[in-house]
Amino acid sequence: MNIERLYNWLLTIGVLLVVVAVFWSLYAYGVVGQIVAKDGLRPNTVIVCIYSFGGSCELLEEAATAKGAIAYSPVVFWIGILLFVGSIILNLTHGGRDSADKSRGAALQRLLIPIDRISTLVGHIFAWCIVLLTFAVSYEVFSRYVIGRPTTWAFDASYILYGALFTMAGAYALCRNAHVRGDFLYRSWRPRTQAGMDLALYFLFFFPGILAFIYAGYSFAAQSWMVHEHSAFSPAGPPIYPVKTLIPFTGILLLLQGIVEVIRCLICLRTGVWPPRLHDVEELEKVILEQHQTKEGAAP
Repeated sequence: MNIERLYNWLLTIGVLLVVVAVFWSLYAYGVVGQIVAKDGLRPNTVIVCIYSFGGSCELLEEAATAKGAIAYSPVVFWIGILLFVGSIILNLTHGGRDSADKSRGAALQRLLIPIDRISTLVGHIFAWCIVLLTFAVSYEVFSRYVIGRPTTWAFDASYILYGALFTMAGAYALCRNAHVRGDFLYRSWRPRTQAGMDLALYFLFFFPGILAFIYAGYSFAAQSWMVHEHSAFSPAGPPIYPVKTLIPFTGILLLLQGIVEVIRCLICLRTGVWPPRLHDVEELEKVILEQHQTKEGAAP
């Protein structure tokens, strides 16, 4: 196994273990949340138990043991973090040995594409929500107006599927540079000016917002797991606490992709050129603009 493949595996497993730790901690809190909340471990404070071994987090283990459930262990979270950090160190120190370009910029570039692949994979998986959403709405229209028997689940299915698609596609949109911006100004700037503005905005707004998003999202999810929340908008009343678990997951993916975008900004500030991104589908407007620029550059 070469260094690049080992780095990709360590990175992927590290991110996966962090995601597992978040889900496991929420599940564990859902089992004993109403018990430990009386002792002060409420949904807005339980997030520290993802990584903490002592203090009030011991209440989770004690309550889970008393109920005969498997207690959450922060070891999973820390193993994931160590694998993630270790993969980065491995890539920076030993990656690219067979590459002709051994510069620091090339080493940083090798960090970006695997994380882009993770964001892209998640985006592609949740893109299938569009197909399921189309089926659910179409069936509801048919059942309501043709058969005369409206469903009890289509409304819940529509907002659950759309919510899952909207949140989990955030990191994918960021890695494709597809989020909304003032393009009528931005596209006229030089790459270094674009990178400098992006870098400032990431630290002023993006990272504080995403960290608050993760903290608040985990609290919302913990509250939902504690009461085993079900929808109150239809007679079917499906459980929605698994769906709210996607909120902290989205924050983690956006934070990870945001770090990648900051690295891209630093590379652009150094070289004056944006580093290449992982190839994927493009908006038609962007393709037309690139073709127009290519023709202008080829014209005598």
